[in-house]
Amino acid sequence: MKIKKYIPVLIFVCLWVAWFVCYPYFLVWLEGYSFFSTLPDFTTVHYKLPLEIFRYIGAFLLQFYAWPAVGAMVQALIPILFLFCMILIVRRLFKDHDGVIWLSYIPLPLFIYYQMSDMTLARTIMILSAGAVAAGIVFLATMPGKPFGNIPALLKNKILGISVIVLSLAASVGIVAQDGPLTQYHEDIAHLEYLGEHGQWEKILENVSVQDAMTNEYNRKYALLALAETGQLTEHAFRYGLSSAEDFLFYDVQEPYCLGFNELFYRSLGMNNPAIYSVYQQAVQSLPGLSFDTVRCLADIYLEQKDYVMAKKYIDIMDHTTCHRKWVRERRARLEKIKGAVPEYRMGGQQFILQSFLPDMSAMVDRYPQEKKYADYILCGILAEKDGNTFYNVFNIIASSLYPDGQNIPELYQQALLLIASHELEVLQKYKIDESVWKQFNDFTEYMRQGKTAQAKRKFAGTYWAYVY
Repeated sequence: MKIKKYIPVLIFVCLWVAWFVCYPYFLVWLEGYSFFSTLPDFTTVHYKLPLEIFRYIGAFLLQFYAWPAVGAMVQALIPILFLFCMILIVRRLFKDHDGVIWLSYIPLPLFIYYQMSDMTLARTIMILSAGAVAAGIVFLATMPGKPFGNIPALLKNKILGISVIVLSLAASVGIVAQDGPLTQYHEDIAHLEYLGEHGQWEKILENVSVQDAMTNEYNRKYALLALAETGQLTEHAFRYGLSSAEDFLFYDVQEPYCLGFNELFYRSLGMNNPAIYSVYQQAVQSLPGLSFDTVRCLADIYLEQKDYVMAKKYIDIMDHTTCHRKWVRERRARLEKIKGAVPEYRMGGQQFILQSFLPDMSAMVDRYPQEKKYADYILCGILAEKDGNTFYNVFNIIASSLYPDGQNIPELYQQALLLIASHELEVLQKYKIDESVWKQFNDFTEYMRQGKTAQAKRKFAGTYWAYVY
């Protein structure tokens, strides 16, 4: 058996490895962004509109991307099926097809390039179907005989054929690995989202360097969230690039990645009301108006709130999907436990009405004065605005609950208090400043007095003084 018969297998393996190694988390993200249901209304909508059948097939396939190895296999298999269509066309058109079989490999990189930007697989399936139809037409049209018997010798050149096939393979794998519309940037964001959804905050900090956070807003927001969740926000907020209260979450954006982060941010704070709002925004951005991620998230939020009716609604929706039997079984058990319970809403008032970050955090501090996480968010947000007067007024209120004896104050706040003490002498009487902070402050001011601003900012990087000056 000729080795060229195994070339499609080689290409499949190479593409599978490229997808699995380069984009495992993005494949999972694609599953979350998609939606498929066995309910008749979902199927009917896709069959009533001519082109929707391709989106329906794509949605069916995408649900298996929850397992990256399977998702990579599907992503690799689709181009190979297209390649087989091209091979069939060449075989039927040319009598001496073995010498020009390389012609069928030419469209492959273009197909893969187009596939890389298709998050629903609809266009990819449509092109594959067009290739299959073309192959069928050629097959039927050439049944009486083959129209082209003589092929120019140049086209049958073995070196040419091998070169084209090798280049096609290299280009195809290269497009997946680094040169296509989908880049490592998308994978990195999907990875951070995955880690956040699974509460792996330390791993987020391992994956996001200080430089990454300083230069990329997605990395910065995930790093700041991870710092807050691990209790390190007051230690490293300014080292990781905090420069505004708006660095904590996204405002006035409709990008799926941004909305996904906002939902994660609010859920990590136990603020289910704005979390639901973010989830609804996510759902609207997806083509079916729902996605696996949004339905799963809504079901879990309503289970936490003991809202039996709403939780049951979304669990029932997931009960009509193909790959969620275990998930549904686990939620059904939790659902039975809240049957008849009175729903618990941690946030009252009109639903989905949000203000800017600082007023929202202020409301949470008022409601939960003993919760340090809310206090750190509002205080760090105010410090980022370089508003010393507001910081001092708010800190006095928060300190009465968290630092009643004026001690064990995080160093970041001590640094800010020392600056405020220059015109508020009572500060040093009310709050204890550690000796190490005093020493750092004296060293910093000495550098500044000598005009060594750059050296001071480098040596005391991450301090509030370096940020202010």
